[in-house]
Amino acid sequence: MSKILMINLPFSGHTNPTLQLTRELVQRGHHVTYINAEVFRTQIEETGAEFVPYVNYPENPTEKQKKTMCFMSAYDTALSLQDKFDLLIYEMFFYPGIKIAQALGIPCVRQFSQPAWNQNTMTDATAIFKLSCKMIDHMVMNKKSKVHMDLKKSSLKDSVLYDKPDLNIVYVPSVFQPHQDSFDSSYVFAMPPMEDVISKMTIPYDKMKHPIIYISLGSIISNRGFCKECIRAFRNKEFSVILNTGKIRPESLRKISDNIFAYSFVPQLEVLKNADVFLTHCGMNSVNEALWAGVPMIAMPFVNDQLSNAKRITELGVGKRIRSFPSSSKEMYHTAKSIINDSSIYARCQKVSEQLKIDSFVDVVNKVENLLTSCN
Repeated sequence: MSKILMINLPFSGHTNPTLQLTRELVQRGHHVTYINAEVFRTQIEETGAEFVPYVNYPENPTEKQKKTMCFMSAYDTALSLQDKFDLLIYEMFFYPGIKIAQALGIPCVRQFSQPAWNQNTMTDATAIFKLSCKMIDHMVMNKKSKVHMDLKKSSLKDSVLYDKPDLNIVYVPSVFQPHQDSFDSSYVFAMPPMEDVISKMTIPYDKMKHPIIYISLGSIISNRGFCKECIRAFRNKEFSVILNTGKIRPESLRKISDNIFAYSFVPQLEVLKNADVFLTHCGMNSVNEALWAGVPMIAMPFVNDQLSNAKRITELGVGKRIRSFPSSSKEMYHTAKSIINDSSIYARCQKVSEQLKIDSFVDVVNKVENLLTSCN
């Protein structure tokens, strides 16, 4: 049995994609210790891993505290452990992970919760994407942190491009990865099998008329104005609408027509299995679930990898892009209608969905075990 240390940051989009690998490694008899914030304790312990909370970290941090404190807390927690580990696995956003592996004298594996980066993808990256990387560095890696961690490469971009471990797991279908042919064999592209989250809520699909459009901007973005724009777009139209309002209380939106069903949370994969179109902010988790379910997307990206994901959606012909700000109710409606009337989009979505279900995630776990064997 090998002892594996996993480290991540307290954000759903970076943590959730890693849980299936954690579960598989535990089921194969390895002992996995997973460092993250307290809010992820239940999800991590359900995989069978040992959960270790950050040291020197607030119990209920503000959004600002999450961004400014999680890197240092994760780093200090890892180096405070007394156990001896055989392998370290970290998510790409926590780029000091490779530094910890070097300090512990063990090999490491990097996980990407979004399409992988290299010189080719960075050349194509938008100015907004590059600016977002610099803003992230400014928030999470101040001068004190850089000195404390003794980082030679103290920027997210440089570390991802140049601090490359022997194995890089990318939780993206190979067909979705831009410049996929430019990545060497140390990169493996695979999606974990999608499993429905057991939910107690009941959504009345039987009362909805098709086509059904599902609208969600993910777990971070919540905007009352956007919700109202969606209601204006589809009020009393031929669509049934499932609207995920996030932190906005559905009852506060008031005048909602009978064809619109608003919830502050929905079991997304279940909803996608019943939806005909998905209006999304293009976070990688949401894109992967839509591809898995074979549902065409209306892409409305805002920042970071959402922009390149939206571009890839249109390149593959599995959706159409609309502007994000200011959002337009007319554009939402007419784009949804154009997708419904385009059978070729549905054919491409179905083809991608079928390919994803053929690919084996077992190969990813095997590569991790092979690395463990070769280093022992």
